[in-house]
Amino acid sequence: MQDYFYFLNRKNVANGFRESLNSRFFVDKSMLIQTISEKILTKEKWVCLSRPRRFGKTMAVEMLAAYYTKGLNTDFLFEKLQIKSASTYYEHLNAHNVIMINFNDYFENNTVKQGIERISQNLIHDLGQLCPGVLPEGQDLVLCLDMIEQMYGYKFIFLIDEWDCVFRFHKGKKKEQEEFLSFLKLLFKDKSYVELVYMTGILPIKKYNTGSALNMFREYTMLEPKKLAPYFGFTENEIKKLCSQDVKLCFEELREWYNGYHMAEIGGIYNPRSVVEALEEGVCRDYWNKTGGFSELEEYITMNFDGLGEAVTELVAGNEISVDVLGFSNDLDSFNDKDEVITALIHLGYLSYSEDKVRIPNKEIREEFANTIKKLSWGTVSQLLKQSRELLEALLNCEEEKVGFLLEDVHDGMQEFKEYNNEHTLKCVIHLAFYAAADDYVLKFEQTAGKGYADCIMIPKKPDRPGILLELKYNSSAEKAITQIKERNYIRVFDKGIHEVYLVGINYVKNAKHHQCIIETVKKN
Repeated sequence: MQDYFYFLNRKNVANGFRESLNSRFFVDKSMLIQTISEKILTKEKWVCLSRPRRFGKTMAVEMLAAYYTKGLNTDFLFEKLQIKSASTYYEHLNAHNVIMINFNDYFENNTVKQGIERISQNLIHDLGQLCPGVLPEGQDLVLCLDMIEQMYGYKFIFLIDEWDCVFRFHKGKKKEQEEFLSFLKLLFKDKSYVELVYMTGILPIKKYNTGSALNMFREYTMLEPKKLAPYFGFTENEIKKLCSQDVKLCFEELREWYNGYHMAEIGGIYNPRSVVEALEEGVCRDYWNKTGGFSELEEYITMNFDGLGEAVTELVAGNEISVDVLGFSNDLDSFNDKDEVITALIHLGYLSYSEDKVRIPNKEIREEFANTIKKLSWGTVSQLLKQSRELLEALLNCEEEKVGFLLEDVHDGMQEFKEYNNEHTLKCVIHLAFYAAADDYVLKFEQTAGKGYADCIMIPKKPDRPGILLELKYNSSAEKAITQIKERNYIRVFDKGIHEVYLVGINYVKNAKHHQCIIETVKKN
């Protein structure tokens, strides 16, 4: 096939990035080019970037390909982008031999051996097109690349998308996984024909007891994003700029739904694909399930590891939990404990990580957890989430006995915790029980209010809803909870737009295993 190239300097390689530029809600991440260009032909020329799906990895690969690929004239694509002002902009523009491969195309429906053979065969074909009549028949790929470099001085930039698909599509096949890593090591490590390797995927590089076969790579992960943090996901300032366009959605709504991924280098990060879809459709909702869905999350949260169920329950309740991320082997089939499962969920985008703690980042992912647990009929937690709307309505109707009964109804089945009879667990259950309130209220726990700290403040999102102050007691009385709310003047936490506040006192009596509830309404001037 004369003049046809599978991977090398493809004439249509800029089409993907051109389509991204044409999008109404494009966000300029072009300074990634300068950061990556600094690594060309240095000891940092091996880069592996891991992020969850929907975080702009493929768009970045397409941008780099459009910029670097020799034989193209793509200056016009970057005319209005930040990279245009960089001093090294013209040095690398359309100046490199680029080999761009999406590994999904070769390993999703093939064995690893077949995938490697097809990649090698196609790339050798491309090299033969680049230098006709030079390569002997039957030579292996690495030797062909080495010959081309020695004879013509050609070096190559490798752009690899979905590098980790072997570990996702071929779970449990350790021999094939090792064969794949050996292929990459032989292709890239200590090879002078490599100008740059830029790989992206969901998972970091696989670790074995003897270390990594690809230890020459600099990794940029959800745990340690480092210098690449600004280029994947939308920052708060970028979201505000998008909201300044003529859109139906407000900044606060987007923040509630899609913010929450924390990176120490730049602060909060938003899920970019979900933000764009919400802006295009004019409505915030769960767009995540279109690319992952219930089965993926279900697989991990139902694994039989001590403490995992309790940890997931804590997270769904809105709490942070501690995690040890060091034991994770960067695959999805060799878990040994709950911390490794939780670490996997960080890389998959279901949890946000900061300073050895994790939490569910936002409303979109919280709905993923809740819907998955409801679907599983996962013990008392499923029951709590399903009854949550009924409980909120009972509270707003001042049905004290019903509120107490609904809480008491789940008590005996609370198997997710080793011990229910402690104050922390009681609070966790209360948080779960009022999960549905998050649709109409902003829930804040242990917040400063008046002369102290309120256990739970529910701030209405719409002015026609009352404010709610909820105070918990353990082996005390609901009356004392109400008294504490009044004496410490917690009601001051609400602004002037809220005219009615519900004071809710809940007490759990350990020996009687009884929940008592008292509700009072107060008019606010």
